[in-house]
Amino acid sequence: MSAPHCVIAGAGIAGLTAALCLARRGIAVTVVEKRTGFGELGAGLQIAPNSGRILDDLDLTLPLKRVAVSSRALTIRRWGSGGEIVAMPVEPEPGQPPYRLLKRNDLHTVLLDAVRSMPNIRLLVGRGVQETVQDEQGVTVTLDGRSGETLSGIALIGADGGRSRIREVLGDEHPPSFTGYEAWRTVLPATGKEAPGVTLHLGSGRHAVHYPVAAGREINLVIIRQAQEAREGWSREGDPAILREHVAKASPALRALAASAPSWLVWSLFDRSPAAMAQGRVALIGDAAHPVLPFLAQGASLAIEDAAVLARHLAAALGSAGNAGVPMALAAFAEARAARAARVQDESRRNGRTYHLGMPLSLGRDLVLRRLGARGMRERYRWLYDWRDAG
Repeated sequence: MSAPHCVIAGAGIAGLTAALCLARRGIAVTVVEKRTGFGELGAGLQIAPNSGRILDDLDLTLPLKRVAVSSRALTIRRWGSGGEIVAMPVEPEPGQPPYRLLKRNDLHTVLLDAVRSMPNIRLLVGRGVQETVQDEQGVTVTLDGRSGETLSGIALIGADGGRSRIREVLGDEHPPSFTGYEAWRTVLPATGKEAPGVTLHLGSGRHAVHYPVAAGREINLVIIRQAQEAREGWSREGDPAILREHVAKASPALRALAASAPSWLVWSLFDRSPAAMAQGRVALIGDAAHPVLPFLAQGASLAIEDAAVLARHLAAALGSAGNAGVPMALAAFAEARAARAARVQDESRRNGRTYHLGMPLSLGRDLVLRRLGARGMRERYRWLYDWRDAG
């Protein structure tokens, strides 16, 4: 008897992690990716312990160690003076993975190498999902292109990002909404003097974050600023003159860091309410289900969590009820993830509002952060970082 087979739309972090989680449980996978290249320059990400445990369970600890930096602290500073508001150590507790800092394309390469090593995963690039039909036996997916190739499987997993085609297939065509902010991203050569941690600079209507990546050889810098209008595209080029004016009243250290940037890529920030994460034999994970604003550094981690929980539910259903149990498994997955995904989205939005407070409200924010201190901040986010899959 042949192994059960799933189709995954999207070969980003969510899709590749899902493919690995499913394949490790004996479920064959075809991953369909519309893009033909995967480079995403000028973008870093943070992998907290809640998702790091899953990557370690996929035997990715060693390749991740080669490209990541283990964060030691989160330091929050004022935009103008650079004065420290609070610092929170993030040393891992016993049995806990480190808080990893790395480039998005480094994590993607690690996942892609692992996927290519699995004989029960097939990767199709340059192909997108055109049409989906599901019945009691499974799902048939028609790919775009002249050939009209079709794929069949027990389920279709939409991991195709914030403007998901699969989300539209499920009937949710409400577009994302522009937040009024845009992110300017760059990667700088490291000097070797940088602390191995995350630094936030909070200002009125703006903030910046930077941390080491690429095993400490580079620094990822992101500056969030207000924008009058949204522009499409992840990697459009930004005018350095605009950034120089924006950071003119920033602390000397932040101004110097921004001035050393060789170039900038700009990304308009969009928000979107969470979707229904499953319908019959189709499920959504990652940004396709619940795009997260970058104010909690949990977008990638939430997608990785989704992948592991979905694979566990699907494998358990196949083992007990066979193919007939797939819709029930996907419904159980959606129920298990809905509240946490919504909470992470809400917490990220709340952080964005808090980060960008102007005077005098920012004084109250700073006082609250100082009173919380390192221990209080750790307890505040224990629900987030200490998460473990119930299975």
